[in-house]
Amino acid sequence: MYIHLVEVKDISHLNEEVIMEITLDNWNGSHCKEEVYHINSSERLLEILEKLDAKQHTLVNLVLSEENYLMIGGGGGKYVVTGEENGIIFNLINPKAGSTLKIELNTGGQIGLFESKYILSKEIAFKCAVKCLTMGCIPQNDLDLSWEKY
Repeated sequence: MYIHLVEVKDISHLNEEVIMEITLDNWNGSHCKEEVYHINSSERLLEILEKLDAKQHTLVNLVLSEENYLMIGGGGGKYVVTGEENGIIFNLINPKAGSTLKIELNTGGQIGLFESKYILSKEIAFKCAVKCLTMGCIPQNDLDLSWEKY
């Protein structure tokens, strides 16, 4: 059984308009305490993403609206990025991955097997998250990013 608690952080010091709500999981055994941040800068987003370690912190969720989101999961140099916008599911892929080998990765507190095309570098995953923050939507038309859509 998993227990989720929510703790709101980082809202009292903001003087500028809040741009986006970010959640970060925080696992202690089978218990997860979700940390909620309200951020207005890419620097703060990167600080939160740096916490991803595929152990205690395995998932960051950028809340774009009630139904739209972008999630970055994993840590330790291996990440997956998925999201939904206007009913379309997006998976960021590595077009250079030539293998169908399955790679084990802890995301959302559970270990999953992902095809190598879904395993991304820190650089690509974090770049995508920052673009999402600054644009306010999934950067689906960015030529540097390759998306699988369905």
